[in-house]
Amino acid sequence: MVQQNSISTAFNNFFVRQRTTLTAFELDGKGQKIYREGWHVMRDYLNSIEKNQFMVMNSVLQMVVGLRNMGVDGPKLKTMREEWTKRDNLTKDEHKNLKMAETYMGKFIMSVYNRLSPKEQEQIQKKLLKYDFKLVDDFTLQKVNRDIKDKMVNAVVPRQQFYDWCTEIMNVKCNGCTKDWNTCDLHQVFDNNFVPESGFDCANCKYAYRLD
Repeated sequence: MVQQNSISTAFNNFFVRQRTTLTAFELDGKGQKIYREGWHVMRDYLNSIEKNQFMVMNSVLQMVVGLRNMGVDGPKLKTMREEWTKRDNLTKDEHKNLKMAETYMGKFIMSVYNRLSPKEQEQIQKKLLKYDFKLVDDFTLQKVNRDIKDKMVNAVVPRQQFYDWCTEIMNVKCNGCTKDWNTCDLHQVFDNNFVPESGFDCANCKYAYRLD
């Protein structure tokens, strides 16, 4: 099994190897990048929809060049072209089109990647380590969708992180609060999730406190 650090190195080398040309740009008076593509300012980040599409394209490209899953769960196009040609089941045009598909997909990905900010590039590389593109049957897809729906309904965070957030909320809502706990929605949330009491024993609420 390939170790995690080996995968990370391979992904990094993939981007370095593919980085052949940079999208040309100039800096305006405020230091903003102005790209030559129509000479308008382009974003140096991707929105959530764009990032998801970009990750799919990256995953597909890495699979077809043999970087992801060693070409096992998907066709490594170079090997595919060679094997189909040996079996006399690939025309010259089909061979050329497959090669061009790999080449131009790589050019598109690196053109976009090179104009992103270093922070966005780093996030993409990290996400790629946990991102994959697979063909699944309908039963498996329905199960995955149910799991995603459950996670969208119920957020899961580490207990200590949840307590830290509660502390921040209490600093704003509970410090100096005189509201009756029976009419407080926040009290119910804290109580249901075992948030520690303030320890001030205020008459109106066990989470209330006052710091001068």
